[in-house]
Amino acid sequence: MAVETQAPPKLGTIVHVEIGAKDAEKLIDFYGGVFGWKFAGAPGMEDYKMAETPGDSDVAIYTSEEPRLTNYVSVDDVKTYVEKITAHGGTVIHEFTVPFMGHGAVALDPEQNAIGIWQADRNAREG
Repeated sequence: MAVETQAPPKLGTIVHVEIGAKDAEKLIDFYGGVFGWKFAGAPGMEDYKMAETPGDSDVAIYTSEEPRLTNYVSVDDVKTYVEKITAHGGTVIHEFTVPFMGHGAVALDPEQNAIGIWQADRNAREG
């Protein structure tokens, strides 16, 4: 979910990384201390802390019962890629829209690794 002042990322590049943790604040302190990333609550999602990184990607940390890492890959049409994921043996577990930012989905590959897809769309609306 690249910063809006940047050019759109190339399709197929990693644009967003989510890290789920039992102690989100501990990881925010860790990654902030190691890499200098500055985390802040996303609009309307204050428990979902995001930081910009140099380049085309950003990172988010949130509280989760199970530690989890999900990379989001840039796509031009979430629906098309949901079909591709299913056709190639993956399982889509969640589709979503973030108003004024874009559309996404989280899937499991055939070996049960999480992968996210993200379609930037400043006109995105829920529903």
